[in-house]
Amino acid sequence: MLFQCTSDYTAIPGQDGIDGVDGLDGLDGLDGVGVQECIDCHSTSHRAGIFDAYYTSPHATGSSWSYAGTRENCAGCHNNAGFIDYIETGAVAKDGYNESKPLNCTGCHNVHRSFDFETDGNDYAVRTLDPVDFRVFAENDALPDYVLDYGNASNMCANCHQPRRGAPVADDYPGKYLQTSSHWGPHHGPQTALLEGLLGAYSTFTLVEDIPAVKQAAHRTDTAACIDCHMRHTTDLSFGHTYFPSRNNCNDCHGGNAQDLEVAGLEDDWLALGLLLEQVVGQATDDDDQPIFEADGVTPVPVVGIVHYDEDEDEWHPQTGLFDLKYAEAAWNFLFIYEDKSMGIHNPDYAKSLIKNSLANIQ
Repeated sequence: MLFQCTSDYTAIPGQDGIDGVDGLDGLDGLDGVGVQECIDCHSTSHRAGIFDAYYTSPHATGSSWSYAGTRENCAGCHNNAGFIDYIETGAVAKDGYNESKPLNCTGCHNVHRSFDFETDGNDYAVRTLDPVDFRVFAENDALPDYVLDYGNASNMCANCHQPRRGAPVADDYPGKYLQTSSHWGPHHGPQTALLEGLLGAYSTFTLVEDIPAVKQAAHRTDTAACIDCHMRHTTDLSFGHTYFPSRNNCNDCHGGNAQDLEVAGLEDDWLALGLLLEQVVGQATDDDDQPIFEADGVTPVPVVGIVHYDEDEDEWHPQTGLFDLKYAEAAWNFLFIYEDKSMGIHNPDYAKSLIKNSLANIQ
């Protein structure tokens, strides 16, 4: 036991035993992955570009990892350990985590499902390829189940890049919506909802443009969603780990100079909608989320703006208060496009329709 496999065994005079009997020949093993195939991906030189790219990405540099990732209801997406727990068990640690770290290699990658790359292809040891429930629907018994399934590693992205809330509805105040949170809206990752064509708000609108049907966006039907646009055709050895789409991907379908691609007119309409929403008048609420009245007990105390732009933070935020439902729906659509971060590119027709209908119904 003290000898290594490559060491020479030296007999000790007078202590050699009787030769044993030869054993039976073993069965031939199956051809496996060669060392070189492992080195191709796991070498330092190969991974250096990936690491460099990753450290410039929002997955590494985002501002929410430190403060949100310790909370139980946030850790599934805002903490590497929480994300792993959620993917592997469907839940995160009760009461959250003592520390939070950004999503990193171990969050997205685990072990290969197969080493027969010639037959099965390289699965890149992606942690999960399973379809994902659309949470807003899955958590509401009144809504039908809906499953996000892009057929590849994009399913892993879909675990987090979907809304946490549904569109506004009138509850205790007929025709109005009580907005109680400064973080209201579809949250910070509604990309799959826009891609699918889901969760736009227009129940109070007279439509001036038709709402496109679900799953009709070309980026949904012609490609395999997230990774085909965000992690393909890179030439910088990053293999897409900045997660910013390469223009080469756009050129595959659009040709020409992809640098100029945009959803025509959408940003102007979206900004015009935001400026109108800043002027909407609602009723102020107190710390208990109850509408406030003047001393006569009848006249509402006004609050101006259902959304507002913060110049210091260069960000748009919702405003708390009691507002007409049509303004709340328009504000939801505004924040939907804002939080998606593609300015409509994920689903241009759906995005344009939501904003144009919102503008028409509050102008």
